[in-house]
Amino acid sequence: MSENNPSFQPTRWTLVQKVKGDKTEASRALNELCSLYWRPLYAYARSFGRSMEDSEDAVQGFMAKGIEKALFAAASKEKGKMRTFLLTSFKRYLRDEHAKQITIKRGSGKVEVTDIAAEEERWGDSRAIDPTISFDKRWALIVVEAAGKQLKQKYTDEGKTKIYEALLPSLSGELENSYQTIADNLDISLSAVKVGVHRMRKRYGEMLRAEIIETITENEDPDDELRYLIAILSD
Repeated sequence: MSENNPSFQPTRWTLVQKVKGDKTEASRALNELCSLYWRPLYAYARSFGRSMEDSEDAVQGFMAKGIEKALFAAASKEKGKMRTFLLTSFKRYLRDEHAKQITIKRGSGKVEVTDIAAEEERWGDSRAIDPTISFDKRWALIVVEAAGKQLKQKYTDEGKTKIYEALLPSLSGELENSYQTIADNLDISLSAVKVGVHRMRKRYGEMLRAEIIETITENEDPDDELRYLIAILSD
């Protein structure tokens, strides 16, 4: 992913490095990181039986403090997974806030967390799920969605939107229409459809892997992390 290519967002570790730089740039990068990862944190808080409002307050307070204290400045690709770093930091924040019995006023964070009700409806009540598993499930979803957006952008840039839309269901299972029907609808050969399905799956796998590499250390196996996240979503 190229930072100079408008088709792509800056990488996760690129944003982390920006947090350590110019104050204005650091604030913008930190807000983007917080916006990316609020859902796993919210899911973790909800899994403890907190109300939607209390969970939102907890995430807002954590992000507000993170912006104030330059939370991600302490993150490093050499130190471990970003997923582990963020969850550990959030656990520490919740523990400290509980010990000090501080109530964060709702909406005090600088990063907006909106449409919580829609998120809750989408996922259902997560209080029966182990908090860490709940966090990891949302993290896995972020990885999947990010790779999906890149895949769509790739086909759009190539002027192949119709092919993308026709073959997209192949990523989650069998195509709704037969290969021959798709070929007829797109006015391409049957072999072109088969090659297209293979290419889309390969591209998507590469993009998933690239997303994962952006959140782990250089010594960790991205395939292990990918298998774990897939298993978490399948559970």
